[in-house]
Amino acid sequence: MKARKNYPGFITALVSIALILSACNKKPDQVGLGLQPTTAELSVIFDNSTGLLAHSMVEDSVRTDANVIQTGMVGSMMDPVFGKTMAELYSQFRLSENGHDFGTDPVFDSLVLSLHYSGYYGDTLSSQTVRIYELDQDLDADSAYYSNQSVSDYGVELGSKTFIPGERDSVTVGDVKLPAQLRIPLSEEFAQKILDGSEVDFDDNEKWLLYMKGLRITVDEVAADGGIMNFDMFSANTALTIYYKSSDLEDTLSFTFLSNSACARFAKYDHNEYQEASPAFKMQVLDGDTSLGAEIFYLQGMGGVKAQLRLPDIMEFFDDGPVAINEAKLIFNIIDDGEDLEPAPKLALIMLDDEGNSVLIPDAQEPSLYYGGDVNEEGTQYFFRISRHVQKILTGDSPNYPLMLSVSGASFRAHRSILHGPDSLLNADMKMTLNVTYTQVN
Repeated sequence: MKARKNYPGFITALVSIALILSACNKKPDQVGLGLQPTTAELSVIFDNSTGLLAHSMVEDSVRTDANVIQTGMVGSMMDPVFGKTMAELYSQFRLSENGHDFGTDPVFDSLVLSLHYSGYYGDTLSSQTVRIYELDQDLDADSAYYSNQSVSDYGVELGSKTFIPGERDSVTVGDVKLPAQLRIPLSEEFAQKILDGSEVDFDDNEKWLLYMKGLRITVDEVAADGGIMNFDMFSANTALTIYYKSSDLEDTLSFTFLSNSACARFAKYDHNEYQEASPAFKMQVLDGDTSLGAEIFYLQGMGGVKAQLRLPDIMEFFDDGPVAINEAKLIFNIIDDGEDLEPAPKLALIMLDDEGNSVLIPDAQEPSLYYGGDVNEEGTQYFFRISRHVQKILTGDSPNYPLMLSVSGASFRAHRSILHGPDSLLNADMKMTLNVTYTQVN
């Protein structure tokens, strides 16, 4: 799995280094450098025995409002490793035109909430039940909302639907074929409230949103499997549409309330404090046994789980003199736990300073193809090149801050990844490593 370069003139020395390491566990820089020309490239692999540490922890929350993400997530799933996850959505729906006139004595025909699918994660054959409620609390389009927040509703169900998500199945509305979407009929009482409101509160959105503050779109808990649905909340096919007739017109008419970038909106994610997670997960993530990360560690989107990485001894490996880092490459191998759940398509890596603030790694400014983070084509591995980061630590230009690894796009991705830790005895060639190639400088 690891790619290594061979350099003429010091293959014998590399073999010697390996033999000495296995015999006496001495550090690579202390046993091989004297045998090498000063211009030759050397390499060292950091794992748990050389001070590469990893463990997982619970994420506090992620931002989920419409100012940062376009999608909304709804669903329930039960993961045998991570346990239960629930996602629900709070959203405004705005007037498509001001001052709309429903005509004389308008009569409700139907009211439909439509949500345009943009993805799905989990068991595609699991049934879900979605329920809709009217909010009794204002949402603010200029505010930041996070995945651990919620707002209250009136407690009266406006409509529900039990179904198997069909993110690839188009629908026909009237005679028009539309992209895949979830369509939920809402109650006559709520439709009548909308018609009644048109007499005084359709002048503009400011008045309308005082009258109808928004909807809570939630889901029943599943006992097994399940999944998380992604909906495109900026799509024209995500809307609240009322169909009606008036006494002065025979045809059925419609009026649409829009879901767009101007709507206040956010998603709430609930992992039930990981009470249904596996025992090994709980021991590491909940009970804080960080030593277990040497064998296995975990990542989860939706404000779930992140991992802290450390290189506490890296300075000691290069204390014989200055070195030039040619490449420092972090490699993570994915554990196949037998579940039909794809690993996260991309990971993110940052530093955390002494106050816990996120600090960009200098290598992150490189093109993503070089820097890394994406899962490989086989879905088995990730890497990051952090050469500049390591060089700055060694020259004293940057503190040896801990690194934080997480699912990229955790605000709108439900994916999870389970990774081999850096323990060489437990994980052999699949272990997490930092491969450093360097040149000793005179």
